Amino acid sequence: MDDENNNWQQPEIKNRELNKYNWLVLHKENLKLSRNTDIGAFSLLDASESISIGENVKIGSHCSLYSRTDIDNKKGKIILEKNSSLGSHCVVMPGITIGENSIVGAMSFVNKDIPANEVWIGSPAKFLKKIMNNNNGGEIKKTNQWKIPLFKTEWSEDNVEAVNKVIRRGTHWAAGPEIEEFEKKLAEFNGVKYALTFNSGTSALFAMYKAIGVEGKEVIVPSFTFIATANAIILAGGIPIFAESEEETLGLDAEDVERKITANTKAIVALHYAGGVSKDIEKLKEIANKHNIHLLEDNAHSLGVRKNGKLCGTFGIASILSFCQNKLITTGEGGAVITDSQHLYEKMKLIRSHGRVDNGQDYFSTTDEMEYLEVGHNFRMSSMNAALGSSQLNHFNEIMQSRISSASYLNQKLSEFKDIEVPKPYLNSNHFYQMYTIKLKNKENRDKLQKHLTENKIMSRIYYSPIHLTKFYQKKKCKKGELPKTEEISNRILTLPMYPGIPKEELDLIINSIKEFMQRGREDA
Repeated sequence: MDDENNNWQQPEIKNRELNKYNWLVLHKENLKLSRNTDIGAFSLLDASESISIGENVKIGSHCSLYSRTDIDNKKGKIILEKNSSLGSHCVVMPGITIGENSIVGAMSFVNKDIPANEVWIGSPAKFLKKIMNNNNGGEIKKTNQWKIPLFKTEWSEDNVEAVNKVIRRGTHWAAGPEIEEFEKKLAEFNGVKYALTFNSGTSALFAMYKAIGVEGKEVIVPSFTFIATANAIILAGGIPIFAESEEETLGLDAEDVERKITANTKAIVALHYAGGVSKDIEKLKEIANKHNIHLLEDNAHSLGVRKNGKLCGTFGIASILSFCQNKLITTGEGGAVITDSQHLYEKMKLIRSHGRVDNGQDYFSTTDEMEYLEVGHNFRMSSMNAALGSSQLNHFNEIMQSRISSASYLNQKLSEFKDIEVPKPYLNSNHFYQMYTIKLKNKENRDKLQKHLTENKIMSRIYYSPIHLTKFYQKKKCKKGELPKTEEISNRILTLPMYPGIPKEELDLIINSIKEFMQRGREDA
């Protein structure tokens, strides 16, 4: 896209030569590129013996497709059928057909035909799984509903191998050594004594609340958060009390929190939003200490983020982490609690696994009778998820740098629009952009922009609508207008697509779509 005049010029392509954009190397003879084909940067298509590419095919950067090669003097037509997808740095040998809807993982070497609706990875590429449609077992069908989704999940070959290693072992899928390894890594990463994994962030919240004893007690939470932050309090027997969020970082407003404290208050739950910090977190800690109540943290969004040199999740007595699919690192579903309190750690272990005493033995690998001290749940993370989490954590820095780079580019371009406020790091802190949330000047503008983006097949979402305005909490006597600051914030925010490795072309499409909306608004005015 030409930023100056928005007129795209088709690159001039010559045989065996780079075009002026350094975009593509190819032999043109007998090459058929059907509509909507997406060829990544620096691809090599050796097409003199014919390559046929179906519509909507996606080819990642640095791929090489050979319809002839000096290796064994092989020649043959390469066929990429409709909706197939090649990851970056793939090599496809002569005579190969990649079936409709099939996906080839990054860095793969393809030397045999791939049937339709399958995922293959590796060198040489091997079958990983089938891709089923929505009418067969409810599995996912590849869809083109959105040109740009809100997020994609970052993965690497060593993530796949880590999970495969557990599967191939054929045992200890539920209580393998990977769980302890992941917990040890999380504790070291956050500089705390203990980390305990769970099957979801919601389970982690429940266990944390239950462990501190919220039964019959009030717990102050933001209404501007995911609903699980409040729901888990009720499930643990407590009473959520909603407080305002401040506008700058969208964390809890310390002044309103202090107004909400009563003799029955047990804890405050601080929220770190979207990969940033809560600017009032130190004030909240002071308030908790002053009133002799617990400070807890919902750090589902901001793993590894620091404020004044201290990590989010380490200000209070305990904090939850989330590894849901859109988080900074992910296990698909999963969560954890981190703490320096041995008492809470031991209590949460009982809650996590049926109230069973942990005597150092795996339940599934011993004939010994085990003792049960209380009623508990099965909130354990599986060995496969833990293996994936450990592998993801190994790539933390590169994933974050990718997010920061993409967000910085959006910030630079979108800051040109006076009606948009972009997310930036707060004073003496950093920002990892787990979500990219902008603020508009009012609800009307926000809603119109979201509609415009949807019409252009760019996904956006309101994170978050206030919890106290949901039907469930209105039945509990919550009312519109009781948190005016939170309601006003929620009326102006919009979360745009953000994920590691999001292509510049997609970022430019977002920017140009917003630019079109803003220009149209000025013309209408």
